[in-house]
Amino acid sequence: MDRAEQKTTKPHRIDWRLSLRTKWTLIVAGTMVLFFAIFAGVLYQSVAQILLSREQGSVQDTLTAVEQRLAPLKGEVTMNSVNPLLNPNYINADTDSLPIPKQQTNFFSDSLIAKLSREDITVSVYDLHGGLVFTTRSPEAKYTSRTAEGFQYTRSDGGKHLIATRQVHSATTNDHIGTAIVYDRMDTFNASMQRLLWQIVLIGILVFVLIVIVALVLMNKLIKPIRQMTETMTVVHDDPNTDVRVPALKGNDELSQLVGEFNGMLDTIQRYIKQQQRFVQDVSHELRTPVAVLEGHLQLLNRWGKDDPQVLSESLGASLQELDRMKHLIQEMLDLTRADNAATTYPNAVTLVLPVLKTVYNNTVMLHGDFQIEKDFDLAPDTAIQMYRNHFEQVLIILLDNAMKYSRNRKEIHLSAATDQSTVSIVVQDFGRGIAPKDLPQIFNRFYRADEARSDMDVSGNGLGLSIAHRLVTEYGGDITVESVVDHGSVFRIDLPLYKGELPPEEAAEAKDDHDDDDELPPGIIKMS
Repeated sequence: MDRAEQKTTKPHRIDWRLSLRTKWTLIVAGTMVLFFAIFAGVLYQSVAQILLSREQGSVQDTLTAVEQRLAPLKGEVTMNSVNPLLNPNYINADTDSLPIPKQQTNFFSDSLIAKLSREDITVSVYDLHGGLVFTTRSPEAKYTSRTAEGFQYTRSDGGKHLIATRQVHSATTNDHIGTAIVYDRMDTFNASMQRLLWQIVLIGILVFVLIVIVALVLMNKLIKPIRQMTETMTVVHDDPNTDVRVPALKGNDELSQLVGEFNGMLDTIQRYIKQQQRFVQDVSHELRTPVAVLEGHLQLLNRWGKDDPQVLSESLGASLQELDRMKHLIQEMLDLTRADNAATTYPNAVTLVLPVLKTVYNNTVMLHGDFQIEKDFDLAPDTAIQMYRNHFEQVLIILLDNAMKYSRNRKEIHLSAATDQSTVSIVVQDFGRGIAPKDLPQIFNRFYRADEARSDMDVSGNGLGLSIAHRLVTEYGGDITVESVVDHGSVFRIDLPLYKGELPPEEAAEAKDDHDDDDELPPGIIKMS
């Protein structure tokens, strides 16, 4: 049993994921350190080249001085002929013994002797057979027949050394009389380069620490809005209707724009949530009455309708009327819900204003012959707005229907349109009962109807028309206002942004054809060509 439990138990996994702040810090620090390393490497090599050139020049001068000292000799170099020229303090000894220069604490006035006195330089002179005839100290570079003339770098004891070889020729006979070798341990160069390397390493460590600190500070500043977004999302997840938002950032960079878009997205999501909640509440509230009426008539039919044809007829008629009212109510509520997203559903829609006005005007005149409808369209044929055609037509129908619905004895409506440099204005005026001042602020609220309208049985409706019109107009960036005087009528005005771009092909062709239309003909009469 224990073995089975051990097999089914999954081993605990360590989460090796790095935070975004740590990743960005490492990336920034690593990049900066890489750049510093490249810069330090270039600097190190440049300094090395400069110091090497100096060392090589010094060795070159030493070889030249030795060659110039030995050039007067006519024959092969020997100890007796070389030592007096290169070391004035040379003491004669047996010809078989090697010359041993006396070391002095002071420097000779001769420039060559000053060069030979350097502790890290050894100057050796060999005869034609490879025999050592002179050296400033124990030779560190052995001469062979294969020793090439020129400069050669070697490495030993953790440092870099320079060996320079040159053949010495007699100035009199121009014959090869010997070979001079200069061995430069380059102690100063090696010490300087090692000191520079340590300085670069220490500065690199300091730079890395500073970069990490600065990167952490910057990353904290950059990550702070993201952290606040995460915290805000957590709060919104727990309470979708919360008003908590990410604090706005100063400046106009990408993070501030991201915060703005994030807060806007939360506002949109909450608006949709509220719309859904309000839709459910409105449906449950508005459908309660017709459902209760249907229920009452069905109970009435169940009790007496089977035996009483009059009760049966009245109940069926009332039920059908309530069903029709429910159908219109649901359709209007769906229209209102769609109106909340109209601009995002048709973001590129362009509509010519004049053809829609003419269509709605002609249809209204044909359907309501008892009304006198006056029109005044002071618009160019190519006047357009960025709005879906059906939505624009729906707004006009709602306003005209509302004007006719609340008209009394004077059945007259004025429909006019004009434009300025940036706006298209459409006005619908009626001469009906008007709207009380206390009702004006609320007429665009859904399901709102003034007390007079509720008491008037001849005025049908659910109080959604003006709300739908208001939502459609505002969704497309427009504005709808109303002025009204009780018993004298109302004036509804729509202001929509004028479309100033290039018309789509279909709208451009329709605007061109509209130049040939005769606006003075009666509605329904087509001009014959």
